[in-house]
Amino acid sequence: MSSTSMTSTNALTLKVWATEDWVNPGQRCVYGHLYSRGAVFYAEEFLGQKARGDQITYDYTNKLTGIPVGEGGTLDGNEEALNLGYFSMAINVTRIGVLNPNDDTIEQQRTLVDFPERTRKVIPNRHMELLDTACFYQLAGSYPTSWTQNQTTWSGNNRLFVTGHNVPTAPSSDRIIRAGAQASDQALTSADTMSLDLIDIALEQIDISNQPLERLADDTFDLFISPEQFTDLKRDSSSKIQWFPMALARTTGGDASQINGELFNTMPCLGQYGSVNIYSAPRVAYGVSGADSSVITTVRRAVLVGKDALTFASPFGGRPSDKSVPLKYFSQLKDYDYYKGLEGRMIFGLKKTAASNSSDIGVFVISTYAASHA
Repeated sequence: MSSTSMTSTNALTLKVWATEDWVNPGQRCVYGHLYSRGAVFYAEEFLGQKARGDQITYDYTNKLTGIPVGEGGTLDGNEEALNLGYFSMAINVTRIGVLNPNDDTIEQQRTLVDFPERTRKVIPNRHMELLDTACFYQLAGSYPTSWTQNQTTWSGNNRLFVTGHNVPTAPSSDRIIRAGAQASDQALTSADTMSLDLIDIALEQIDISNQPLERLADDTFDLFISPEQFTDLKRDSSSKIQWFPMALARTTGGDASQINGELFNTMPCLGQYGSVNIYSAPRVAYGVSGADSSVITTVRRAVLVGKDALTFASPFGGRPSDKSVPLKYFSQLKDYDYYKGLEGRMIFGLKKTAASNSSDIGVFVISTYAASHA
């Protein structure tokens, strides 16, 4: 057990210190953006305390592909069977607790740091950080044996805390491309970096797919790339279409949005290329070796997202229209009320929408080399 200490030698004890709260908000989160854009489907079957169970299975009916019967033909005996598949997902619990000295203690007396107030700030930040990570590892179908994200190493069963309590499924074969036409993440080299050409190829593959991705409400897609991939995109000088000349031309013409960026649906947008809004997101999933499932930290799997790419479920709600939220707080007093613990509890599930008889419903992966430029 660990609890917050405040000894007389702590630098934060009250001597002459400001009362301003300083809390690390973490890196920007995109889950809310994905939800409001229509990229997340809400599984209502779990909603409410009367809805019991921790797993749900949806049926999925794929399109008909047979040849019709025309004049003079016989349909009897030439009918098609329905192409029925399924999609299953689970929900589970994520609990995060902080134990502090209570109000009437010498530790709280020594400092202006309000332990309960700070705790109420950092717990939801941590939950959103984990949920955001889950979004990207589910969308990318990436599940390394072990990796470090935001200074925490995830391995074994604890990986489920950053994969939405569901094991990610690999991208469908027609839902992933790699720079340089490489066959695996481990084959990507420093020459295989992010470019606008790859976006064109992804859009082409989506259009000719037997099951195209459905666009978001404004008839666009959202592309999330890592900061390293965005640097590569800006510096690209070898592709048929390059970001910098386009941005320079727009700036010369009086439009600086491609250089300065702009807010789109409260999310910083790096610009739009064709029908694709481009965003930089630090938790875009790492690559994974096809040989031994080890993490490849010099590879990132960017994700081009359409409608219903993810499915989310919680008995506590979570939709923008819900009065309730998936995060609930519970408190506990210990040691004659000297200590007070606060738990932030989420019961939820998150999974890429992928049926057994179809390609991934709403996401296309673009995997590239993406090493730090520092």
